[in-house]
Amino acid sequence: MIGATIKKDVWLLLRDRGRLASLFVLPVVFIVVFGSMFKFGPDRGTPRPIAIWHAPGDARGEAIAHALAETPGFAARPLASPDDVRRAVAADDVGAGLIVGDGPVELVIDLAAPVQVRGPLQGALTGVVMRALAPIKLPPLVEAKSPPGLAKPLDNITGFQVTVPGNAVLFGFFIALTLAMSFASERHTGTWRRLLAAPVPRWKLLFGKLVPYFLIGLFQLAVLFGLGVAVFGMQIAGSVVALIVLTIALVACSMSFGLLVASFGGTEKQIGSIVPIVLLVMGLLGGCMFPRLIMPPVMQKIGLVVPHSWALDGYYTVLVRSGTTVADIAAPVVALCAFAAGFALLGLLRFRFER
Repeated sequence: MIGATIKKDVWLLLRDRGRLASLFVLPVVFIVVFGSMFKFGPDRGTPRPIAIWHAPGDARGEAIAHALAETPGFAARPLASPDDVRRAVAADDVGAGLIVGDGPVELVIDLAAPVQVRGPLQGALTGVVMRALAPIKLPPLVEAKSPPGLAKPLDNITGFQVTVPGNAVLFGFFIALTLAMSFASERHTGTWRRLLAAPVPRWKLLFGKLVPYFLIGLFQLAVLFGLGVAVFGMQIAGSVVALIVLTIALVACSMSFGLLVASFGGTEKQIGSIVPIVLLVMGLLGGCMFPRLIMPPVMQKIGLVVPHSWALDGYYTVLVRSGTTVADIAAPVVALCAFAAGFALLGLLRFRFER
């Protein structure tokens, strides 16, 4: 009986092109878009053009232009006059500009830009100027090192290293929507009532209903991570076993959330209009659309109330830090299991076989 229920649900899902698209096609589209947006490391993507003007033969100007050209991530764009530099910045043709005259070097930048955007650029260009004009060439005064206890990150991290798991987690939770709508559909058509009449314990009937979606959830994430490695160049820095354990915990959490949603009842239309919004908000808070690392500290703390953030912290550790083991992601796995247990308990307490 359980086997027949599993086959039925898998067959129905395979015939539903809309749900298949939401589980497999949309995540790939999001991965391509967001993976192309986010760049990590100074050598990622096209160098950012910086307008510069200095008088012909000016030693200071030539030194700054040379230092700018040697700075990873920047490309000097010489212009004919100071006004050309200012116009280029005002028109957003370049991110900033340097005007080297007789007095202090003028850094042309939009002071109304968000400090998260303007601050790093302004600091980097100030450092370029100071390094170029220093009267004595000093050895590096600062050396960046990771503290003890943090494994070395991978070199040449691409945007897909973060966006693949981000979108996998976001759309991995959509299996909860699919599960809840399946319950609503079977209650509406009377299939669920006929299943209740079968000589099978009700817990087995519920278990048989959940199993196929759990397997589909695992398959979905396996496909997305497989595409990430094979097509988008995603690397797995840590243990593959740790990646699998974290994925199983994530799918279990998603399934439990689907059971909780199904316990509220409602029609397919009601579920389809409310739950996607809830899932998108949870994904946004958890860092699925924008990495939590670049969020304000307050938003990072708020994100801990949803399981998405814990899953992404675990995936970031496994995919970025070399030598990661299951022990290193114990906290995210335990958190996901706790969320799963909480969702499942609430769902079982609220679930009514007869409605």
